[in-house]
Amino acid sequence: MQLVDLRLQAVEVSGQEILTKDRVSLRINLSASYRVLDPEKAVLKLGKYAEFIYRELQLRLREVVGTQSLDVLLEDKDSLNLGIARDVREKLAQYGIEIATVGVKDIILPGDMKQILNQVVEAQKESEANLIKRREETQAMRSLHNTAKMMENNRVLMRLKELEALERVTARIDKIYVYGGLEGVLNNLVKLKPSGSS
Repeated sequence: MQLVDLRLQAVEVSGQEILTKDRVSLRINLSASYRVLDPEKAVLKLGKYAEFIYRELQLRLREVVGTQSLDVLLEDKDSLNLGIARDVREKLAQYGIEIATVGVKDIILPGDMKQILNQVVEAQKESEANLIKRREETQAMRSLHNTAKMMENNRVLMRLKELEALERVTARIDKIYVYGGLEGVLNNLVKLKPSGSS
């Protein structure tokens, strides 16, 4: 006679060293939970069913990781979990065992690979920043071009733009000497004295 626990049980598959499709060595820890639905079938067909479950999880983990690249694994751990769960669930159902959950807890990279990945991410972010900067520069040039076209045929707008530029210049000037009125300001700035000069 053998007692079989019908409650939900946990199994840990830890420290698995596995090579990905692109030959990167990873250490992966997997966690799963299972329940024995048919104790008679599980015991008579498998004997030590807990060891069988562990081995199946380990084999499926190796199969799935070995067929995917590092980038795919890091981007989508859920697909890894689903792939393992689907294969193991079908196999264990034949023995009266139900897999409730399967989840990759950790994907641990070797030290040098971490450094390389950090450099790749840094380069990608720098590239994205440069792209945004170029877009903004292009947009600014378009805006300047449109402004220039509008001012080309509109003397009032041109005059307003000149006054705006003059306002920015005068904000940095200590003293201004004007000869000839407004026309003199716009056409003949005779003497501009920068702040702090004698």
